[in-house]
Amino acid sequence: MRLGGLVAIGLGLLLGLVACAGEDNGDIVAFCRLNEAGVGAHLAQNAGDLAQLDALQDAAPPDIREVVTTIANASREIEEIQDLQELFSRAFDLEEAVTQARQQLQSYANVYCP
Repeated sequence: MRLGGLVAIGLGLLLGLVACAGEDNGDIVAFCRLNEAGVGAHLAQNAGDLAQLDALQDAAPPDIREVVTTIANASREIEEIQDLQELFSRAFDLEEAVTQARQQLQSYANVYCP
């Protein structure tokens, strides 16, 4: 292989690493579509609902992701929750935490989703 080819491959790998290490800004368009479809407005009833909550969580911009995580974790089995604060909320004030999170989600969506 020629030196130019090796340099191109190395540059491609470097750019790929930089892109992977970049900040996750979410996907506001996907987030808004899922929110508009009502994802997060109720507890998951089945695996499909939970998958949609996961998609909402993945698409959420960083400044609302914690709120979406609270909503998603309300539908998870307790052993699936890894964050200590989320476990506390689940154990002691789940209903209040989820109600507040849903209000924050709608407020955010009203501002950032056209």
